[in-house]
Amino acid sequence: MRYIVLAGNPNTGKSTLFNRLTGLRQKTSNLPGTTVERRAGSWNLSGKRCHLVDLPGSYSLFPSSADEAEVAMVLASESQTPDLIVYVADATNLRRHLLMFAEMAELGIPMVLALSMMDMAALKGLDISIEALSLNLGVLVVPVNPRTGEGIANLEAAAAKTTSSWASTADAISPEQAMAKLRNYLAGHELIQPEQRKADTVRRFAFIGKIVDAVITRNAPAKRSATRSLDRLFTHRIWGFVLLFFILYLIFQSVFYLAEAPMGWIEDGMAALGNYLSEQMPKGFFNGLVSGGIIPGLSGVLVFIPQIALLFLFLSILEDSGYMPRASFITDQLMRKAGLNGRSVIPLVGGMACAIPSIMAARTIPNVKDRLITIFVTPLMSCSARLPVYVLLISLAVPEDLSIGIFDARGLLLTAIYLLGAITAIVVAFLASLFIRQRGNSGFIMELPDYQWPRLANILQGMYQRCKAFVWQAGSIILIISVVLWLLASFGPGNAMEQAALKAEAHAIQSGMNAGTANQYKAAAKLEHSYAGILGKSIEPAIAPLGFDWKTGIALITSFAAREVFVGTMSTIYAVGNEEQQSIKEKMAGEINPASGKPRYGVPFALSLLVFYAFALQCMSTLAVVRRETGSWKWPMIQLLTMTLLAYGASFITFRMANIFF
Repeated sequence: MRYIVLAGNPNTGKSTLFNRLTGLRQKTSNLPGTTVERRAGSWNLSGKRCHLVDLPGSYSLFPSSADEAEVAMVLASESQTPDLIVYVADATNLRRHLLMFAEMAELGIPMVLALSMMDMAALKGLDISIEALSLNLGVLVVPVNPRTGEGIANLEAAAAKTTSSWASTADAISPEQAMAKLRNYLAGHELIQPEQRKADTVRRFAFIGKIVDAVITRNAPAKRSATRSLDRLFTHRIWGFVLLFFILYLIFQSVFYLAEAPMGWIEDGMAALGNYLSEQMPKGFFNGLVSGGIIPGLSGVLVFIPQIALLFLFLSILEDSGYMPRASFITDQLMRKAGLNGRSVIPLVGGMACAIPSIMAARTIPNVKDRLITIFVTPLMSCSARLPVYVLLISLAVPEDLSIGIFDARGLLLTAIYLLGAITAIVVAFLASLFIRQRGNSGFIMELPDYQWPRLANILQGMYQRCKAFVWQAGSIILIISVVLWLLASFGPGNAMEQAALKAEAHAIQSGMNAGTANQYKAAAKLEHSYAGILGKSIEPAIAPLGFDWKTGIALITSFAAREVFVGTMSTIYAVGNEEQQSIKEKMAGEINPASGKPRYGVPFALSLLVFYAFALQCMSTLAVVRRETGSWKWPMIQLLTMTLLAYGASFITFRMANIFF
């Protein structure tokens, strides 16, 4: 089986081409540095199956970061050298994109050059002679459009035809010598002095420059560059930030308004399913497990799928259109003042979706200090797993009809909680930079791609895959936790639950409660004396200053597996022994604190827990990834301790302040 690799600079459409060739639904975006690890798949080439690997976007074979080292190690491997390199280059900037091509050509590995962005080159007035370029480089050159699939058949034909190397190079040494030089460099046996590196780069640029000048005819641009016009606004030092805030507000506002109806349908459907199964199944253990444990737990997460889908939809549009690098660009100086590298913006922005791949994307940061600080603060960015918790708590704290001027209060609060995480990440990064010793150079180069119309198929496919991964990953955890939690909430030591139920029943009769209230009171008493209740009660003294009760304590423990489990846990807790089918929001909003006579889960509670989840590192997977990326448990343990103390302190202050006003 032939072993083929896709290589090229970041943001050339390489990963989109990989999807086209393999049929895999890999995440792609119009954002440099997205592909950090190798992605593998099968490419059916002229009836023969080939092993295709998508290498991280890189600028040089002589690495300055982990992703560039990955590319170099694959090409220099002594056990399995690639049979073919499909090099993807941006036709709008051939001079720069062919620099690494020239480095790879020296290794003697067969190559095919795939030219992307040909339509953008034409708009800029660049007429590229494919035949002349192929002749001068000594490789087959194929124009492709990975987004539409144009040129894919020609690329497959060229790849099938190319079995040996005849590429022209700028180096006088043989391919064997060039390969040995790279292997020695990676092994640390050969140091390349800055003067030698500079001389090599100048020589390759001169070689490339002559070819580019010979094959490109520059005409008048087909139209005025829309990118330049838009960038005057989107990258403006003042209006750029105003538009960024406005775009984020529109996204979070839409999360509430557009998702409201489908959320209601899912909620009603799950409640009807629970009732149906409860009526149809024989009464007993299994009935209670399904209708009181599994269904409520899953419902607590599935109901938020519309909002998560909308968040991913808008983020995909921002990425695919080319706006996301602009957001990174305008915040770059702010990052530098916080002691971070400009490359840190990419993982931090990606942290709004999920901290795990964003922490892995920090590998693109060559400076050790900047990489560590970026990994350290990325979990402070509010990820999609927090969204179900945020939405539930904001619904408890803010009435649906409350607005501030023309702005809906719920959307403003959601925007504020996301900004709170981002601002705190910057502050913590600055403080961390004072304690971590500087090592290496903190240079930062970012290419701003042209704006382009997002492709609906790519966006919908990306949204579907993200939601699918969310459901399967969260669903499996929630299913296990819901079963365990139902068991803990349904059973207790000895006859403590039965005794509590009898006392509650006697008190209900004595107090003259109606049947519905009496049943709820009895169910609450039994739950309090169950194993789950005992667990919650054991940590209640520690969390009571934050306004949390023992039920919230149970949810805090279970949601350490995954933040979104909080909602499913609360749904399961309230479903145990409770025959009334209501949404978790209605159940929590209707509970009264007997000590104060006020709602137990009122505004102070909701705001306090909002702030807690904004700061707390409630994610086992994130800790595991930080351990893998830093190589020790030192950093994840410091991270866990710091964020827990920050969450506790901020939640304590928020609860005390909220009680003054509400």
